[in-house]
Amino acid sequence: MMIPSASASRDFLATLTSIQWQLDDAAERIATAAGRSVRLAEQTDWRTDAATVFRTGADRWRRDVATLSTAVQLARDDVERACRRIGS
Repeated sequence: MMIPSASASRDFLATLTSIQWQLDDAAERIATAAGRSVRLAEQTDWRTDAATVFRTGADRWRRDVATLSTAVQLARDDVERACRRIGS
């Protein structure tokens, strides 16, 4: 097994740190989008058939976004663990 040089470890750690920031940003954007979708759904007049169809689709999308948020957080946790392993 090849042991990476200190320089390679630093570069890899810097890359992982950048990935963490990007995942944090993605999680924040997903949370914002989910919040906006809830507000949009609340503002829609649900008395028409088209609005009811829209609401069903929007609710499905909201659930999908919530799932993405969980996946992003799990990925971020994996990156954080990798950073700790490299840093130790």
